Amino acid sequence: MAKRSRLALLPLAAGLAAAFPAHAAWDFTPLAAARVTYSDNVALAQDDRAQSGMVLQLTPGFQLLNRSQRFDFSLDYALNLYEYSGGRRSGAQRHSQDLNSRLKARLVEDLLYMDAQAGIHQQATSAFGPQQSNNDYVRTNRNEVRSYRVSPYLVHRFGAFANGELRYSHDTVSTDNVGMRNSDGNTISARLSSGPTFRRFGWDASAMRSVIEEELPVTGGGTRGQSTSSKAANLNLRYAATQQLNIGMFGGYDDYDYSGLGGAQSGAAYGANVTWTPSARTSLQASAGHRFYGPSYSLALQHRSRGTVWNIVYSDSVSSTRSQFLLPQAISTATMLDNLFRAQIPDPLVRAAAVQAYIQSAGLPPSLATSVNFLSNRYSLQKQLNASVAWQLARTTSLFSVFKTRREMLSSQQVDSALLGSSLLSLNDNTEQLGAMASISYRPGAQTVATLIGNAMNVKSLSDARTSNHRDLRLNLSRNYSSRTTGSVELRRVRGSSGVGGQKYTENAVSATLSTKF
Repeated sequence: MAKRSRLALLPLAAGLAAAFPAHAAWDFTPLAAARVTYSDNVALAQDDRAQSGMVLQLTPGFQLLNRSQRFDFSLDYALNLYEYSGGRRSGAQRHSQDLNSRLKARLVEDLLYMDAQAGIHQQATSAFGPQQSNNDYVRTNRNEVRSYRVSPYLVHRFGAFANGELRYSHDTVSTDNVGMRNSDGNTISARLSSGPTFRRFGWDASAMRSVIEEELPVTGGGTRGQSTSSKAANLNLRYAATQQLNIGMFGGYDDYDYSGLGGAQSGAAYGANVTWTPSARTSLQASAGHRFYGPSYSLALQHRSRGTVWNIVYSDSVSSTRSQFLLPQAISTATMLDNLFRAQIPDPLVRAAAVQAYIQSAGLPPSLATSVNFLSNRYSLQKQLNASVAWQLARTTSLFSVFKTRREMLSSQQVDSALLGSSLLSLNDNTEQLGAMASISYRPGAQTVATLIGNAMNVKSLSDARTSNHRDLRLNLSRNYSSRTTGSVELRRVRGSSGVGGQKYTENAVSATLSTKF
């Protein structure tokens, strides 16, 4: 595990060495936090088995940044260490770690570029079970996921006629769950889009092929290899009706090679789309068409005013658990707040720092309400709707988001046999998740923030009568004692039920945290 975690950083280090001059400055910031929590249900066990206790959490970490005209690198790492009064409870863990790192580099101007990312985070094993609610020490229904992706690409301008891009991506995803070990992906894609020669009429053509190699456990021990692949080709034509309105049509072909449940896994794709940008603050993109799995739609609506930001996104696509680890579909809290603060803080670097400081002081999650990307080795048709709004008044900042996600499995359930066991093979067949999150932060003074956050989520199986729900409510009071030191106190109540056995769990907790930068 440790070796693979270290290897996840090699693509970033390679890009760093190739892209950045030796005299550039690095910004290295050591971090540390200590948290003491009292919980009446430390491991989120079912109510009749709940055990109370104190939890001491120590979190050393660091942040590494470097930005220039050719290079944009960031790395955040934290190691969480837990100690329990009266001994560690069943379902609680000794340690966990979190890593988030990104790199964008211009290796050769106007020719060769590279993107890379690496991550380690804690992920729910199943949507039918206890969910994370700021109690990181819980091990029940949780696994560590490690991923990295490196993607060099070439760009070229064919005069005023067209612009081209050729990209190669290599990625790896692994978990500490025996049912979903390691997988490696290799993708090559090409894109050609119209240049300035085309004024009213525009076009772009793209082609992609991806191959995924997976290690699947087998009964009796050991693993077997499985290879799945996909390829697609698309042609888009568009017409600029006005400066604000573009209308178009598209056509292409999708082909997936996996162990399916029967029926077509490939077919023609076609439809129409529209892009409307009435102002710099409002944009709308929508499409309607048909793919091999049936009707297909998409929507992306964004609007911001001086005090509000609105965001609505809908999509349907063939997806998998690993692809969503590499390219998450959640709406970032930082992105929403960045748009909200834009009128008050024009400078993007200053605004980004202000956003991160606000998220930390208010105790906000890194992403708004979204569905649980539960562990599975299967492909699915996912239909997802996310809607969110943020608004700001003189002393308050509020966020509200809702989501609805429907997953219909397209590949055989046998590949999840080691993950779920024979008695639960239908657990992930077809599911629907519905949830919402609301938060309101109030600043009584320049150094103090009080935040109330509520989450609610319902999960149901479309294959049987299994259901699950989760509710949590948190009140956080935070104060900045200096530019580098922050303290907070949080009250938390969690309630929920598991779809496996219908077990119910409840937690009431209070915690105090002190964090600092060196």
